[in-house]
Parts: sequence; C-alpha cells; structure tokens
Amino acid sequence: MANLMLTNRCNYRCSYCFGMDFMAPRLAGKNMSAETFESIVEWISRTPENKSIHLMGGEPTLHPDFEHIAEYLLARDFSITVFSNLATAQAPVYSEKLADLPVSWVVNINPPSSWNDEQRRNIEASLRALKHHATITFNIIPDDDDSDWAIRLIEEYNLNRSIKIGFVLPTLTGSNYFLEDEDYSVVAEKVVKLAQEAEKHDIRLEYECGIPTCAFTEEQLGILWDTGSPLNSGCCSRLDISPEGDCIYCLPLATKEKRHFSEFTTYPEAKRWFENKLNPYRRLGRTENCFRCTLMQPKFCNGGCLAKILLNAKNI
Repeated sequence: MANLMLTNRCNYRCSYCFGMDFMAPRLAGKNMSAETFESIVEWISRTPENKSIHLMGGEPTLHPDFEHIAEYLLARDFSITVFSNLATAQAPVYSEKLADLPVSWVVNINPPSSWNDEQRRNIEASLRALKHHATITFNIIPDDDDSDWAIRLIEEYNLNRSIKIGFVLPTLTGSNYFLEDEDYSVVAEKVVKLAQEAEKHDIRLEYECGIPTCAFTEEQLGILWDTGSPLNSGCCSRLDISPEGDCIYCLPLATKEKRHFSEFTTYPEAKRWFENKLNPYRRLGRTENCFRCTLMQPKFCNGGCLAKILLNAKNI
C-alpha cells in the first residue's frame, strides 16, 4: 500500500539521496499534521484488503508524534514497516518501545566507517533493541570498500538474515550523485562478491527497484541464482504521500507528477492514474537494446530506473 512521508526532514545529507528535490533544506521543512495523517488513513481504509503502510521520511523518527502514529496504526490492525537510518537521538527510544510489537524496520545504513560517535551510539543501541525485526538496506558505491561490514552487523546484532541492495538512482533533475552506465558493471561485481560471502552465513540478498538486469553478465546472474540471491528488480512502486498529502509515484520522479490524495476516491484509483501516466515511457528503456529484451517487464526489469531513463531522454 502507501508510503507515508511523515516528514521531509532528515538528519543526514547524503550526496546520493534520490529524495533530494523533495527534502529540506531544498524545500521548507514540514511534518505531516495529525489531521492530514488521520485523513490519509481513513482514505486508505476504504480498501480494507490492503492494510499495509510504510512510514518514511526524510527520517520518520524526527516526526514529533512518531510513537503515537505507530500506535494509532497498530490499533487499527495495519501492518507497519518503518524506513529509518536509526541515527537520530529518538531512534533508540522508539526502537526499544516498539521492539516487541508487530513492526518491521528497514534500516538504511551507510558504511560504519562513515559514522560519527553520536550516530554510532544511536544506531548500535537501536539495532540491539530491534534484532531480527530490522533488515539492512544500502546502496553500493563503485569506489567504496567491500560490503562485508553488513554481514558483521547482522551477526553481531542478530538482525534479519537478508540485505536489500540498491543502485544509486537519480532525481529527475539530476541534482544528486548517481551511477553512470559505466559504473554498473563495477557495482554488479561488488553485489556478486557480497552474495557469495553472504551465502556462507545463510544470508540472502534482495534488491531495490531500478537495477537493470543487463548490469550483470550471464555468469554473474547464474552465481546470484546459485547463492539464493537471484536478481529481481522491477519498477512497480507504492505511491509516496508527502507531509501535505500529495501523492507522487516515487521520490526520483517527485518533480514529474503529483496529485493530492483527496482527488481520488481510493488508493487503487490513485495508483492506476499514475501507472497510466507513466506507462507510455516504460518501453523506452535505458539503451537501444532494451526494446528487444524479453526481460522488459514492469515487475522484473524496466531497463533501469525510470527517472534515469527520462533524464537521458532530453526531448521528452
């Protein structure tokens, strides 16, 4: 179902952030009001079979009513996943309070070598509380060291035994750091090495959207399959809903289209509207060979991130 962006504030300033065009300080900092939040929940509840909500930001633990928001949703039998960097002062507090409740956490972690002392204390305390409720996710950068540190964190804190891997996606304005085509093979090799090492620890890789299948050789795809981490990275996003109630398809496409949730009767209606808007662009692909590829399917491969495809298509 929907991704609720509780705030557009973040305690990090990552150069690769694909939400950069939508976040403070580029835009004024805003928190979702109680009125907007409750109205969105009522709107989503019109489709009772879809009772899953992601709480996001910015950094959601910066919202002053984060704990109340989580408890409000749990009381209404929503399935909750929190997307957090766990590096804020409040993150260990919320992690401790919610650790025994049915709340999943997807933790966006930069390499530990980049943490300052305060971030380290907060992240480690939060992971210690959350244990298997937390799943690590991060973007692999071409010139970063190998990512074995992720395996060490999983082992040390008894985290969920999977890692979500992302390629760095662009904003539609190209304002952030993102992978160029020549970087893909370098990052693909790092992914394969991580998958091989992770298998030794009974850890599997999952994949964020926007990773083109052709970034990997056939041999590498076979290795990922053999290690239990087969590539699957399509483009079929949950809608993001901003602190003001505006729906966007995803953060990289935040400047492409937006509509207030109240313009639609239900969430599925809003989702169909955005899919119809974007479908004409999906067959463009990232390269001239994409249209010949049998793997070009929305839920498997779209030739890469749609924002990158549109960024390259200057005449559209």
